[in-house]
Amino acid sequence: MGGKREGAGRKPAHPLMKKEAVSVKLPRWLLDRLAELPGSRAVEIEAALCKRHGWKPPETGANT
Repeated sequence: MGGKREGAGRKPAHPLMKKEAVSVKLPRWLLDRLAELPGSRAVEIEAALCKRHGWKPPETGANT
């Protein structure tokens, strides 16, 4: 019963895809708008930056 099972759980993220906490100062109106969106702040900011600059995540060989 219970405990760790072989093969269970989420696989570790590739080091390039691992998220890091950063402190960023943003104006209140932008934080209010981010709060209205369905995704997390990190997801929304990442998507907006990638769209704005045409960036794509690096190929890591992971199925993510």
